[in-house]
Amino acid sequence: MAANGVRFVELRSSVLYLATLQKCSPTQALERLIESTRDAAERQNIRRGLILTVTRGDYGATALTALLQAYQDLGEPDDVVGLDLAGDEEMSYPAQLPSLFREAKDRFGLGITIHAGETGRAENVRSAIELFGTDRIGHGTAASKVPELMDLLAKEDVCVEVCPISNRLTGAVSSEEAHPLQEFRRHGVPFVICSDNPGIHQRGLVDDHSAAMAEGLSVGDLRHQFQVAKRYSFIEGLA
Repeated sequence: MAANGVRFVELRSSVLYLATLQKCSPTQALERLIESTRDAAERQNIRRGLILTVTRGDYGATALTALLQAYQDLGEPDDVVGLDLAGDEEMSYPAQLPSLFREAKDRFGLGITIHAGETGRAENVRSAIELFGTDRIGHGTAASKVPELMDLLAKEDVCVEVCPISNRLTGAVSSEEAHPLQEFRRHGVPFVICSDNPGIHQRGLVDDHSAAMAEGLSVGDLRHQFQVAKRYSFIEGLA
């Protein structure tokens, strides 16, 4: 990130998965994550916030409860700025999960971002907005084919996290079609260019910016992206 000129970043992490790998409690895993990323961020002069990820599935509500308990056990640290729902969009989740996300948002002031509309289920974008009260949408590519959803995103001022490289690699946007970021812009939907799984893809934010330019964004658009990113970030106090 430092090599890519990143000055602030939000890192998604599955703390429950880390706890399983490290054979420790969720509280211990979250504490280690906070300490290690804080140390690295300070050394690289990068502001960072952590987003805690819950995976779709029958145990989503239980997982969220465990994460929030770990967060409270550590005194509700400012390092944690948001909650995320990810995983296979074809999987169901407990009926109470959306209300638990909204309650956490209201009680703790955490931002909400939902992976939705990446695998073709455009209605997941509507659910993220209307049921979960999301502030941002991860990917959201399928929404570009549904005008009323684009209008809803613009009306509710929900920012889409666009990952050009990942969208092509995963097939969320096929090689035969244009990337929907131009549709987002035409409909007044706010979006920010992000890097998805850079450790896996071995490509950083600069590469995603280059990919976004190949998809039609101008140099001026990319300069504006820094302001958009600050506006929709969950990290407080970004000047």
